[in-house]
Amino acid sequence: MKKDTVFYRIGQCILIPFILFGLWFARTGYDSYHSLLACTFYAVTGFPCPGCGGTRAFYYLFRGELLKSIEYHPVVFYGVLAGAHFMVLYFYRKHFHGKNAEEEIQIPIYFYLAIAVILLQWIVKILVILL
Repeated sequence: MKKDTVFYRIGQCILIPFILFGLWFARTGYDSYHSLLACTFYAVTGFPCPGCGGTRAFYYLFRGELLKSIEYHPVVFYGVLAGAHFMVLYFYRKHFHGKNAEEEIQIPIYFYLAIAVILLQWIVKILVILL
């Protein structure tokens, strides 16, 4: 089985739980769980970790506040867009037999871009603190 097929199957399995959890989390509120979700790295060093803001970004994404979500951590919004892009592209190639139907989708590109977004936002957050 090709890698892109495996990722597509995983995407199918987690789509509905992801949406249900996001809606539940947006409804119950971030403040209810803030103490459980505090960043240990930030508490110890005073600097944000590469993932700081991800939970709040997820929360605001499901509340429909996209700009606030991107402000807290852009990789959450990127992940949703990349996931949707991959799922639609795979579905199109599989069911409409485009000329590239047998060509495998290059999954590492999605991850490399996510890592670049994470590192860039982390550097910006640290620079804002230092300057």
